[in-house]
Amino acid sequence: MTIRIFNNKVLLVLSFILASQSMWGQLTTADSSRTVQLWSLGPGYYVPASDLSNRFGSFASAGVEYRKKLRSGLVYGGAFEAFYGTNVQGVDEIFAPLSDGDGNFIGVNGEFAILQAGLSGGQVLAEMGWLWPGKYNPNSGFVFTQGFGMQQTKIGIRNERGNFPQLQPPMLYGYDRLHRGPVARSTWRYMHLDNAERINYSLGLVMNVAATKSVRGFNIDTGLADTSLKFDMSWGVQFIWMLPVYAKQESFYLVD
Repeated sequence: MTIRIFNNKVLLVLSFILASQSMWGQLTTADSSRTVQLWSLGPGYYVPASDLSNRFGSFASAGVEYRKKLRSGLVYGGAFEAFYGTNVQGVDEIFAPLSDGDGNFIGVNGEFAILQAGLSGGQVLAEMGWLWPGKYNPNSGFVFTQGFGMQQTKIGIRNERGNFPQLQPPMLYGYDRLHRGPVARSTWRYMHLDNAERINYSLGLVMNVAATKSVRGFNIDTGLADTSLKFDMSWGVQFIWMLPVYAKQESFYLVD
């Protein structure tokens, strides 16, 4: 009986010592690089360049991202970004064959149709990059990522009254300038992961470079084929709000 009590006391003391060492060795965001999953979303604003600027003006975006940052500083993940805008280059000329002499669109039953044209599109990417830690903590700093994926852009038509069948599928297909192709996205961001794990965000610059072709292959308004390769570029800024999920196995560790 005495030996059993003694053994129990020894085990209790050893457990207390190990628990104390584990608590002392806890990783914190403020002083240790940690593995973290980043679930993110946020808006962006872009200015088109090259061939894309011949079809659209500046546009906005909304993005959803997943990234994982390792303790080494390696960052990888995926992203989806939706584009939307209201500036279409040469929109009056594109839809002129469907309007009357005053530029009005006459719908069914002789009613005026209210049409709004804008950019609709997006891109999906796989990305990889690296974190250069700053002074705030080892998990915050400047991040460069390079991504590759697919991009799509087209003229989206909103018909408020739904009374203009001339611009409904499949008639719309010869007017929508639908383009699709591979894209490379480069981002330079400052990433802030809060020491208290509450306020987490990134802000930075984005460059998209895409090689796209017309999916339709023709334009009804011009009566010409559209088969040339387009070099679509855009520059922009993004603000991303992040929800971090830190690795559980790094909450505690033993110290020799």
